[in-house]
Amino acid sequence: MSSIRRRILLRVLGLLLLGSMLLNAVSYLDAAHEIEELFDAQLGISARVLQGLMRLPEAQLDHQGLAATLIEAAGTQPALGHRYESKLAYQVRDAKGQTIASSFNAPVLSVDDWTPGFASLQHQGMGWRRYVLSDSQQGMAIWVGEREDVRGELVGKIVRSTLLPDLLIIPVLLLLVWLAIGSGLRPLEHMAELIRERQPDSLAPLSIARLPDELEPMQAALNRLLAQLRQLLEREQRFIADAAHELRTPLAVLSIHADNARHSKDPAEQAQALAHLQSGVARATRLVSQLLTLARLGEGQEQPRQAINLLSTCRNELAELMPLALKKQQTLSFDVEGELPATLALEPGSLPMLIQNLVGNAIQHSPAASQIRLHLSQTDQQLHICVEDSGPGVSEAEHAQLLERFHSAGTQAGAGLGLSITQRIVERHAGQLRFGRSPLGGLRVDILLPVSQPS
Repeated sequence: MSSIRRRILLRVLGLLLLGSMLLNAVSYLDAAHEIEELFDAQLGISARVLQGLMRLPEAQLDHQGLAATLIEAAGTQPALGHRYESKLAYQVRDAKGQTIASSFNAPVLSVDDWTPGFASLQHQGMGWRRYVLSDSQQGMAIWVGEREDVRGELVGKIVRSTLLPDLLIIPVLLLLVWLAIGSGLRPLEHMAELIRERQPDSLAPLSIARLPDELEPMQAALNRLLAQLRQLLEREQRFIADAAHELRTPLAVLSIHADNARHSKDPAEQAQALAHLQSGVARATRLVSQLLTLARLGEGQEQPRQAINLLSTCRNELAELMPLALKKQQTLSFDVEGELPATLALEPGSLPMLIQNLVGNAIQHSPAASQIRLHLSQTDQQLHICVEDSGPGVSEAEHAQLLERFHSAGTQAGAGLGLSITQRIVERHAGQLRFGRSPLGGLRVDILLPVSQPS
């Protein structure tokens, strides 16, 4: 793509040339018209002068001398005089149609050529502009004409004298426009130069003094983009650091269990080490899955909403979690109060993740033979999801810590990411997350989601 300077220059010069051509065309037509009017007026004046001379009485005018002069002029081109004299002609005839005076270059005239007034005629391939003045008092007619090439020559000289300065000044205008456009685009070039010279790892905002109004939105957009990139990089670095910190311990434990299983000669100890190894692998797998979930739920990664069947989804998730509850001899119940919407517009996988995290945390942190309850209801156009357990619970002072990443309360089996993921899902659906004391004695988690979710 051509540069902005070249594109602007071509458009400006194109408009300038087009405007000059239009102005010159108008000037040419106007000059030609005015010259025609002027020459016609001169023809009329010449005819009037001849008429006045021919009307003079013999006492005031030497008719013999005038006739001799006219005959001399009609015979040959004068030796002295203006070069345009040969292009001007006249004839005078009396009432009988006899020519009484004529210039040497007067064309042969027909009867139609003596019609009074202005007209144009052709004689021997040469155009003439003539004027006929009829003098009824003296019984004569005066014909005055001039060749049209005289007028064309004068018009050409006038047009050339008008166009020549324009043709000479166009290169100067080209240079001035080029310099003016370059001066106007200098701030843009300065901004481009600053961007080219920046280090690849520099995300500091651009700050250019005395920036034109047209470039301020560009600078603001670039600074906004740099800020977003800085936030994304910081979030990524924080996430990588947290993930590396959390994965370091499980991997070290897995290495120890694997080493114990390999070197132990007691079948019972080998079985115990393998069991611990299998449990550690499951925990690491769960941790990696939750880390990927957190990455997927990053800011600015909205997913299209889908209609989710509430009751069917909750029952399916509870059925998958039931073996974990039965292993600890826990009671898992599901209650529905009032009428609920058949479906709810949520991000794909969000409701199963909420149920798995909340109920899974309750199963994990509650002792054996405890109770866990999932309760659904609708109040004020909000879906109320409540999970309660009869475990030891969490003090009110520790409620804020439950939402911190990699915080695990009272157990090392969890990764400390479940409630953090839950909070992120609730925020993405414009809902609310609350903690409280359960009537069963343990922790109570309340989630409020708008029934009318944005699509």
